[in-house]
Amino acid sequence: MHSEIFVRLSGRVAGPARKIGRALSAWEVLFVSGLTVLMAFLSIVGVPLFDQIELKCWDLHFKSRGQIDASGPVAFVTIDEESVNREGRWPWPRRLMARLLKAVDDSGALVIGQDFGFFEPDLKLRRQAILDLRDNLGAGRLPVSNEVLTWLDEVAAVEDDDRILADTIRGLSAPLVLGHFFYAEGSKFVPDPPSPQLLDKAACPIVVSSGRETPKGRLLEQVGMEGNIPALAEATRYSGSFNVVPDPDGAVRWMPLVFRYQGRMFPSLALQMLAAAFPDLPYIVKLNEKGVEGIRFGPVPIATSDKGELLANFYGPGYTFPHYSASALIRGELPPDCLKDKLVVVGITTMGLHDMRPTPFDAVFPGVELHCTVLKNILEQQFFRASDIAYDLGALIGMALIFLVAQHFLRGTLLACFVAVLLGGYIYLTHHFFLREGLWLNHVYPSLNLAFAYVGTTMHRYLKVEREKRKVRDTFSLYVPQSVVAEVLANPDKLRLGGEKKELSILFSDIRGFTTLSERFPAEELVPQLNHYLTQMTEAVFRQQGTLDKYIGDAIMAIFGAPLPQQDHSARACETALSMIEELRRLQKEWANKNMPVLEIGIGINSGMVMVGNMGSERRFDYTAIGDNVNLASRLEGLTSRYGARIIISESVWEQVKDAFVARELDVVRVKGKQKPVAIYELMCRRGEEAGISEALELYAGSLAAFREKKWDTAIEGFEKVEKILGGDPPSQLCRTRCESLLENPPEGEWSHITVLDKK
Repeated sequence: MHSEIFVRLSGRVAGPARKIGRALSAWEVLFVSGLTVLMAFLSIVGVPLFDQIELKCWDLHFKSRGQIDASGPVAFVTIDEESVNREGRWPWPRRLMARLLKAVDDSGALVIGQDFGFFEPDLKLRRQAILDLRDNLGAGRLPVSNEVLTWLDEVAAVEDDDRILADTIRGLSAPLVLGHFFYAEGSKFVPDPPSPQLLDKAACPIVVSSGRETPKGRLLEQVGMEGNIPALAEATRYSGSFNVVPDPDGAVRWMPLVFRYQGRMFPSLALQMLAAAFPDLPYIVKLNEKGVEGIRFGPVPIATSDKGELLANFYGPGYTFPHYSASALIRGELPPDCLKDKLVVVGITTMGLHDMRPTPFDAVFPGVELHCTVLKNILEQQFFRASDIAYDLGALIGMALIFLVAQHFLRGTLLACFVAVLLGGYIYLTHHFFLREGLWLNHVYPSLNLAFAYVGTTMHRYLKVEREKRKVRDTFSLYVPQSVVAEVLANPDKLRLGGEKKELSILFSDIRGFTTLSERFPAEELVPQLNHYLTQMTEAVFRQQGTLDKYIGDAIMAIFGAPLPQQDHSARACETALSMIEELRRLQKEWANKNMPVLEIGIGINSGMVMVGNMGSERRFDYTAIGDNVNLASRLEGLTSRYGARIIISESVWEQVKDAFVARELDVVRVKGKQKPVAIYELMCRRGEEAGISEALELYAGSLAAFREKKWDTAIEGFEKVEKILGGDPPSQLCRTRCESLLENPPEGEWSHITVLDKK
């Protein structure tokens, strides 16, 4: 029976393992299915922590791809540190801005966009200085003619910087898109609304609504608008928002193309620049009840979110686009046609003005270059788009199904490797779709679902195996002590098929006359008594760290010294035998009081070299000991009835335990199949417990010596005394009978005291 336990511990039989897997599969299907439903729900409603991780996963695709070419029809002019150092601190006077815009226009720009606005009138310091001079002169402090005063009035009128800039804007050959700014809901400051004329000019010209009106909250709702001063706003047809909406982690990945303000849609700076550069290709904004259904620039459909945001396809870190210093352009230090036919965004990149944004590529990315990115994405149709919920749910469910199939066939390391490969394969798939399809597949929820499914089912299996091991441990402990169980569980490789030659002690115990008892008493009465008896005897074996080899009907076979080595295995076997007899005496009193059959046992112990290990087939085997020394132990147990002794040990046992136990020699026997005779001993008690029998043992030893010296009369007298002292002694009675027989029939020729046993 315990061979099956060994088999399961050593993992050599796949059948039980497969049964465990089948038993778990229903639970695993329910667990993985429930987990997948939960993850699907969380992916729809969103979990801030998971969503933050998802954003970082998206950024890794850009870093893995690396920088790509950003040359082409888009460039930007930067008011950088050098420009501020050379031309003066920001904000620049409007006349200097007029020179900058004129220089950009003269360089051949197709359209000019401003990533900032003129929200307040210029300080007009030059004009004010002239007017102050005129007033002082007019006050009569110095003699001056009226012609001079009139000339000063004319000069002051010309020196109006806002007028200078407005006139410059009207004179540009390239259209200029002024930048304005929106205030979102929750803003602490909300300016007064611009004039209706300016709103009409800035609003999207074509907005198509399909179906019901778009509910509030579906679009980028704005509550205020900071427009350019009227003098400048009236000088150009175009105005666009330079707002940027970062993600929750502060990085910019989506760029808004349209906003809703006072019930109307307004374009971004980039979208308005495209409209100004290509007036024959109008843009159309289409709305539905979900938000922005689509934005079309001429024949090109622009991929946007429902809020009208473009998922930016970044080309690299800051300053990847062609860029030119504003100061160098103003001073004519650049080629005259460096901006020819380009869409040019003018912006500020000085660190102190805080128009730098984190992006997937760069923690400090010029805000002006964000608009360049949008322009190039649309012009070259290099769009990214977030996957639909159907894609994400498909990935979620698909990976769960693959895992369920895999875990049905794989276990342990193979399953862990498969899950790792599956996870790596999915990450590779997301990068493939990033590169080839421009698609943002969700990374976190399918991956977490797979990881949680693996951890959950693995933990369940681990707990199941632990329960199985506990069950095995409990069952195995019925055969061997807990220390042996712990050793075997810690080193299951010891339980492989095969054996080793080892010296150990073997104990056989058997109930005398049990066959006769079983014929006299019904089984339902005898079996409980037998089970109780075997339990107590087994406990005696375990107390000495012995291993219960097997039950053979009413007999017990135990071994000492295996599977764990024990230097004192002979002493442990003897101690076990004495404990069994002591327990038997207690049980006999109990049985007698209950009018139950009183059982008697015999015990045989032998020590020697045997073959011990797992014996049997690959599918079923027993941990047992075999060999001549095992057979001898069984024969010694059988001799207990012949000699009337309860415990008989071999000479090899006696030589090892004589200092700790008391025994007397019974005989020298030659068992069937053996040529060499062996001395056998009756184990009497432990050293120190021989008081009351020491005299009898001395008389017995002397009588036995007389018997072997053919002094049979002397021997008979001695054995009779031993019987009287002990109140009856079967071994002495047997020897006395043998002496009496020899006196009546003296042997002829040479005589040997060795007893030859013809039966097993």
